[in-house]
Amino acid sequence: MPQVEPLREGDPAAVGPYRLVGRLGAGGQGVVYLGEAGDGRPVAVKVLREDVAGDDRFAKEIAAARRVEPFCIAQVLDASLTGRPYIVTEYIEGPSLQQASRHAGADLQRLAVATATALAAIHAAGVVHRDFKPANVLLGAGGPRVIDFGIARTTDAAATVTSAVIGTPAYMAPEQIAGQQVGPATDVFAWASVVVYAATGTPPFGNDTVPAIMNRILHNEPQLGDLPQPLRSVVYSCLAKDPRERPTMRDVLLRLLGGQGPTPPKQALVGPRQAPTGPGQMPVGPRQAPMGPRHAPSRRPVNVPLIAGVAAAMALTLVATVVWLVPSTWLLPSTWLAPSQENLAAQRGADSGTPTIAGPTTGSATPSTRAPQRPKRSPKPTPTQTPISTPKSTPSSERTTTRPTPTPSRTTKKPVSSAALRILSIRPQGKVGSADCVEGPANFSTRVESDRRSVEFSYTLVVDGKNVERGSLWVTDYTAFVPSLQYDLGPGPHAVTFRITSPVVKAKAVSFTVCPLDSE
Repeated sequence: MPQVEPLREGDPAAVGPYRLVGRLGAGGQGVVYLGEAGDGRPVAVKVLREDVAGDDRFAKEIAAARRVEPFCIAQVLDASLTGRPYIVTEYIEGPSLQQASRHAGADLQRLAVATATALAAIHAAGVVHRDFKPANVLLGAGGPRVIDFGIARTTDAAATVTSAVIGTPAYMAPEQIAGQQVGPATDVFAWASVVVYAATGTPPFGNDTVPAIMNRILHNEPQLGDLPQPLRSVVYSCLAKDPRERPTMRDVLLRLLGGQGPTPPKQALVGPRQAPTGPGQMPVGPRQAPMGPRHAPSRRPVNVPLIAGVAAAMALTLVATVVWLVPSTWLLPSTWLAPSQENLAAQRGADSGTPTIAGPTTGSATPSTRAPQRPKRSPKPTPTQTPISTPKSTPSSERTTTRPTPTPSRTTKKPVSSAALRILSIRPQGKVGSADCVEGPANFSTRVESDRRSVEFSYTLVVDGKNVERGSLWVTDYTAFVPSLQYDLGPGPHAVTFRITSPVVKAKAVSFTVCPLDSE
């Protein structure tokens, strides 16, 4: 349960009609107290900084947060932005997801559905969470609850971005890191990252220094560990670098309840967005090696408290209404569970049994209920659940019986005939001493440039003639930064070489000196 500390000197004894009992936590926006309402029930009271008292934008956000439907959230009960501003929400007694152990099976599915429901409700009210992370998911007796939504932006939007990068970089979307405008798609990315953390104990881009994590989020593929299907495919599509390619939270919820992988809002660049068993197993950084293929998931249904789901696909419409129980009866608005207009055409293709492939559809306008015509080189398609790099086909128990061969994903290499890569710089990083030497341990930062976007390359790092690291990265926006591990090198001269091994061969080397142990 949340840690309740005694009130400190200078803390108010009461705020408005709420008596304060103890401290629950503190942050950049203010202090959260355990309070007591007039009827004796416990509440969480967040006392905000005084400079938000006259902020009209903040007042509008609070008003929007109070309109959020009470599905899997800590509901906003009261608020005042006059005098000493504060917000009152339900008090959820239970640990945060950050403090809890890993989730698996039905518990993991229940957590995914509950948090997706909460974010769908938040987005339906016109609110963006902006700081969805394990610490903002409380595991109460009534199920998971999402807290701290709608009030993540302070009066200084730029300060919000900066503080968020420093505080919780592992759950931030690429557009957040780049300082661009955030929206509901930002929460979708964070939701997927939190689900990976809940299942594996590690965010999809690892635990490391802030620059390393940010670089991975911008350029690398996520590590999904042993996240099972079909949740794996849902999460993978939510971690698209481009926010326009992510499904909406409403569509995510629909797929979770229906047991289907999400359909991207727009056509993918390189084929079906549904990830095979292998996505997320590409190395995220030098310290992680690719993992082997996963076993096919069990067909045994997950025991999620789902009362009923009705979905009908007709010629031009798809209507879905779901009644869900976790653990008290909530009737979700059918507008949440109906796929968005931009996903409707792709969803009809999935329902008809025809795989959704990038590019315009050719041939008859009537989708066939049979498998599509296979390429002549593959007259006998074999169901597979193995990554595209595995030559052996394995029978699958998944619902999709045919799929194009090979199955492309975001890790599929782009044509490189016109790509030009060059190594701009490689720098030893460490504390520089007075004698122009590097104090160990040392690590290296390499900058790679491409003449176009979305180019994948493989590399090797060589230190003093030894291959010490291998990995792959994407140059998504003309430039990529490649971090390295730290190496405890002895005093004296050393040499480091960064080699691009694919799709072209390039190399750049620098020499440096490690300071003597007695240097100052």
